[in-house]
Amino acid sequence: MTLQQSPKELVEELNRHRIEVSKLRNALNELDKEKESWFEKKEEFSKKIRDSIQKIKDSKSKRDSLTKEVRELKPKRDSINNDINSKLKAFDRLKKEKLGIAKSLDIKESPSKIKQNIEKLEFRIETETSSFEKEKELMKKIKQLKKLYEDSKAIDDANKKLKDASDSIMQMKKEANEAHKSIQEKAKQSQVLHEDILKISAEIGKIKADEEEAFRKFSDLKKQFNDINSQLKEKLKLMNDVKAALDKISFDKREKRKQEEESFLKSKEDAVNEKIRKRQKLTTEDLLVFQKFGKE
Repeated sequence: MTLQQSPKELVEELNRHRIEVSKLRNALNELDKEKESWFEKKEEFSKKIRDSIQKIKDSKSKRDSLTKEVRELKPKRDSINNDINSKLKAFDRLKKEKLGIAKSLDIKESPSKIKQNIEKLEFRIETETSSFEKEKELMKKIKQLKKLYEDSKAIDDANKKLKDASDSIMQMKKEANEAHKSIQEKAKQSQVLHEDILKISAEIGKIKADEEEAFRKFSDLKKQFNDINSQLKEKLKLMNDVKAALDKISFDKREKRKQEEESFLKSKEDAVNEKIRKRQKLTTEDLLVFQKFGKE
């Protein structure tokens, strides 16, 4: 814009500025939408990263807890296995002791079987009619069996000790197996969690790359937005300057017209005053001019 421009030229320039401002505003709106779209994507990636990091923290906490439980269970399992080995040695000793007792007493039947034989012989004595010699022989046999029965109790006690030892070993083996199974399950769970941590960590790396790319595009668009916004502000300033110039021209025209009207009315007033001084007849127009200036 120059001081020598005519109103017509100024109007044409104003229209050009308006068209350019409209184009810049449309471009700014499009850039703003695209810029915000990439910012939202960047925020989505950032949230995924935060969620993934929290998952890693939770998985690490669970994995460490399982690892701790495994460390605590292993000594328990090993201790039970050591006790089992001791019990097995004691069991072997009891077995040898029982075999030694059975061999020394030359007992081939169980105490219950011997007791049955005693009861059978006693029943025969009570129910059968036998000679004195026969009855005496049976009583001698019963006496021998009773002694054998007493001796067999040592074997019975040894069998009881063996059974108790065997039951104890079986229970300890069950506990050891349960502890071992628990160790394997917890170790497996810990390994799964560890693999999940590695997998999520790798995914975070990819998401970070996406996040950085989205932020880069957002930053580029923001720069373009700011550049165009600066152009728009400059164009609006130019447009306002042109409007101000046009407004000044309009103002000057109005002032000039006003001055011309006032000058014209002043000349009319002077003419009316001259008629009054000369006592000439006033026309309707003269009266209107007279009233315009507040005179009767």
